[in-house]
Amino acid sequence: MLAMTGLDPNNKRIRLLARSLKEAGGVEVYYSGMYKSLEENAAEAVKLQVDLVGLSIYTGLHLAVFPEMRQALDAAGGKHISLFGEGLIPAQDAAALVDQGAASAVFASTLPINTIIEWITTRPVS
Repeated sequence: MLAMTGLDPNNKRIRLLARSLKEAGGVEVYYSGMYKSLEENAAEAVKLQVDLVGLSIYTGLHLAVFPEMRQALDAAGGKHISLFGEGLIPAQDAAALVDQGAASAVFASTLPINTIIEWITTRPVS
């Protein structure tokens, strides 16, 4: 599941990722849309029985949003769901989010979409 949260209007890249994943095949892709709360996205992920949520964020709130999304997933019964991110996220913040367990991986907006697709399609599924 690919998701956005809050009032972040920058959805071009997440839509490109969704389309590219569908074209690559081998994975089922669901884009939850814009302007949803973390809790709404977490509940939807659990309901859809996904094993991976990709959260796109360009607002600069990533250090708060990813830990909160991890908590929302856990509270909704999605402790088994991996969380990854993409967006305008500095490398040191991306490393901190992974180190603290808030995300499995975080990709900068400057990386090619194929880098994210390769990570998704080759990662071990829990």
